[in-house]
Amino acid sequence: MTITMRRRRAPWLIGGAAVAVAAVVAALILIPRPGASADASHEVVDVETVNVSRGDLIERVRVKGTLAFAGTHELGTTLGGTVTAVTDAGATVGQGGELFRIDDQPVLLFLGSLPMWRALSLGVEDGRDVLQLEQNLAALGFFEREPDEEFAQSTATAIEKWQKSLGLEKTGAIEPGRIVFGAAPVRIAERKAAIGDAAGPAIVSVSDTEKRVSGFIAPNLKEVAAVGSAVSVMLPDGTAVPGTITTVGAPVEKDDGMGGKSLKLPITISLDDPAQADAFSDVSVSLTLALTKSADALLVPVLALLAQPGGGFAVETLKGTNSTIVPVELGAFADGMVEIVSGKLVEGAAVVVGQ
Repeated sequence: MTITMRRRRAPWLIGGAAVAVAAVVAALILIPRPGASADASHEVVDVETVNVSRGDLIERVRVKGTLAFAGTHELGTTLGGTVTAVTDAGATVGQGGELFRIDDQPVLLFLGSLPMWRALSLGVEDGRDVLQLEQNLAALGFFEREPDEEFAQSTATAIEKWQKSLGLEKTGAIEPGRIVFGAAPVRIAERKAAIGDAAGPAIVSVSDTEKRVSGFIAPNLKEVAAVGSAVSVMLPDGTAVPGTITTVGAPVEKDDGMGGKSLKLPITISLDDPAQADAFSDVSVSLTLALTKSADALLVPVLALLAQPGGGFAVETLKGTNSTIVPVELGAFADGMVEIVSGKLVEGAAVVVGQ
């Protein structure tokens, strides 16, 4: 950006600017520049210029978010008895891992979408829960056939092998409450029951194993928050780390900070390298979302635009003490810049910007 001297020639200036096209058009007001007249004044004044650039026109949106372990919920058991051990908070429990112990016998995590709603033993009807059980036993190395929905003798044999490995009675059957099915491995967030408490539905609080960022954006900014879009996450120590939008939810009502409510879109972001946020949890972060609206475009600041009396727009170029009004056709707007799609304007030319 440079400061130079020139003879004022352009009689009209945009009186407002905005990022979005609609906002810019709505803000256009014809205002004479100080000292200017319709027959082009030659008064010498200080002006500010910038060079026309070429590059990607990127719209950036900055919002606040929270970095934390998501998906927190409670797990327990329908088994009767006494809590005799609970896995430490912060530990990760994977497929086949121990969550806690009841009467000194383990309750394990298996992976699957169906809850354990019945005892599984020889004689039960075929079902998806049997398939889910066999898939877990196969993954743990105890089931050798192709998993299916039939509870066969091979299923009972696999269960016995699994029970023996855990020090459980070899019954070939699994009672409700011995296994907790979950969609993915979990992190123990908090112990909800103490040693000696009666078994119940809330023995541990668990969460996802990776931290995620949650935030909210205005619905009209949905274009910059598509699933798969890149996001820059500013951590509390000032480090910017890359992330990716994984979900965009339906609009929800949120406080607008002025005693009212407004609709917002919830977004979730996964860090590309979760280890970069190991030192932080349950903290506020700043998010920068970006959308390329036009690639390899000729760009000038919105404040360089002149609204012409007969309609249309122009910019004022400056070379030495000579200024020229150059009519231009506008494209997209973003981040205080506007795309020039036609007109006798070249990259590197100095254009006057309003002050």
